[in-house]
Amino acid sequence: MLETVLKAGHEAGFATVEAFAEKVVHQETEGGDGPLSLHEARGDRLAVRAFRDSGDPLGFCLSAPDARQVRRGFADLAAGGALDRRKGWGHLLPRAAARTRLDIYDPGIEEWDDSRAADLRQRLRESLVSFPGLKLRRFRFACAQRKVYLANTRGFAAKYKKSLFQVRVRFQSGDHQLELSESRTHFRNFDPPRLVARAANLLGALDAEPETPPAGVEFVILSPEASAQMLKEFSPGLMLDRPGLRERALAASSRVTLVDNPALDEQPGSVPFDDEGTAAAERCLLNKGVTVAAASDIRSAFLRGLASTGNGFRDEEGVFPRVRFSNLHFKPGNAPLAQLLDRVAGGALVYLLRREGPGRLPGEAVFTAHGFRFARGEVGPPLQFRLSASLRSWLLHVVEVSRELRFFHGRANVGSPYLLLQGRAAEGGFFL
Repeated sequence: MLETVLKAGHEAGFATVEAFAEKVVHQETEGGDGPLSLHEARGDRLAVRAFRDSGDPLGFCLSAPDARQVRRGFADLAAGGALDRRKGWGHLLPRAAARTRLDIYDPGIEEWDDSRAADLRQRLRESLVSFPGLKLRRFRFACAQRKVYLANTRGFAAKYKKSLFQVRVRFQSGDHQLELSESRTHFRNFDPPRLVARAANLLGALDAEPETPPAGVEFVILSPEASAQMLKEFSPGLMLDRPGLRERALAASSRVTLVDNPALDEQPGSVPFDDEGTAAAERCLLNKGVTVAAASDIRSAFLRGLASTGNGFRDEEGVFPRVRFSNLHFKPGNAPLAQLLDRVAGGALVYLLRREGPGRLPGEAVFTAHGFRFARGEVGPPLQFRLSASLRSWLLHVVEVSRELRFFHGRANVGSPYLLLQGRAAEGGFFL
């Protein structure tokens, strides 16, 4: 089909044509204490970008396409698109696909047996025995088999397939409920005891009475989960097509190195190339506190005379790619968590952040922080307080980075070790 698309676009008078096709099989299993229910959905789509010699591309998207629909789509573009004399950028599409081998596909998904989801739920239930009072309220499991095909008239033609498994579980302890999710490219990598222990830690942190400001707290350690939550919140400021790094470099602590790397095995964000064909490779955004580059696709980079960082991805219904991350994460350091706890006399170990809203300053966000006090290396009673930070202030106040890197997958895959931060407690909460 892609060859048909490229030929039809050339015959319609377009200088360069790109065709992106995607086939997805999605299965979802859910339930409480009773039997699990199964739902399955299949979807195909074709997204096309057509470039003239100048100006921005035109495009269309089809589901279950055939040759007649494709020709009609190009005819509509040719008839309806106004001429644009601005310099075009279709010539920047890659000519050839790099050979990148990634372990992101579990062959077992082709013969999926839904009893494996039931077994996973049973393993979660068995793990609850170690945490009296912790209950499993809702279980949802999904798996998706995704096949991507990409070609353009400059000679690029490549494909890949990827599997994704996701479990979403709602836990309850006392009056608190919390929903957690974990995503894996291989089913074997789920660890039910670790997921249950994570739930117990987070729910335990919710039991504290609020303290505003947190008395005597100068240092805060953000858990990988809390730091990943904050990185998701502020990540638009690391994109070239969003406000943040447009006009000036971002200041950060020399301890901070931020990268986006789609070339990691067994990570949900990994791909051998982005949706424009740019090859997967580690891209450094901040190196020891110094800005290197902002994430970009071909268009946003072209507008500033730069090269794409390989971050051009389509959303589920989008015709055109936009800037998105793959595996965005802090580079881990060498110190274990115990060393971070011992480095300062005491402070707050934050396991969970919940965004309250914007702060008083531009770009600032306010979070409710849930965690525990620590002193002399030992973790103590639960603690809850308000934490205010911006992307710049947060990264500037990083004192140390641990070695325990963990990823958390949502719309993007974001990872972090523990971060030791120095701030100040004042009226209204804790400020970075």
